[in-house]
Amino acid sequence: IGPTPAATLRAIVVRGVLPTVALGVANVAIGRALVRRVGLRERETALIVGIQARRTPVADLVAQLTSTASDVPASIIHGLVAVVLIQRRTRSWRLAAVPAVALILEAGLYLAVGALVNRERPDVPKLDHEQPTSSFPSGHQGATVALMVVYALLARDVPSPQVRAAIHAACLAYPATLALSRVYVGMHYPSDVAVGTVNGIATGLLAWRSLHRVG
Repeated sequence: IGPTPAATLRAIVVRGVLPTVALGVANVAIGRALVRRVGLRERETALIVGIQARRTPVADLVAQLTSTASDVPASIIHGLVAVVLIQRRTRSWRLAAVPAVALILEAGLYLAVGALVNRERPDVPKLDHEQPTSSFPSGHQGATVALMVVYALLARDVPSPQVRAAIHAACLAYPATLALSRVYVGMHYPSDVAVGTVNGIATGLLAWRSLHRVG
């Protein structure tokens, strides 16, 4: 007999939600410090301008496609598909819920921190559609990394070493491409995607620890 729903919910709160709240407090402190540092903002803006100065049609296409494929609606759909596939494969609803919990933790963190920090987006040409949310932290990056962390952990049980290595490589390559893309299209400072990456790693691991090991 597995853990009861109450035990599962308690594990999510204790092992997932509470550490995420603590991470949010740290995010707010970092974000507000970044907003005050005018010199850093100018250097990051200059870096974005330098990256955009090397634009090519292929790079534009890759950056725009990657950004669009990782926006909020796409991440939600992606996560729901993963939940269904994992449940059918493992017959474990707790394991299948890990991607969903990771997205919920990351989205809650992103929205709360963004509202409290409210960092303006870089003053550079935008190659993607404008968004009303805060530049800090990157929600695209956080949600994508959270899912990739979960997939990389699940891949440890894949029998084939070649397939396992391919999954792990993809779980590294895609977020790296997305991080560069979000800076390239002018939607984020490098520090935004750096903190978004940390948030994604943390929420992915917290979701895994909350559900995969419960009971």
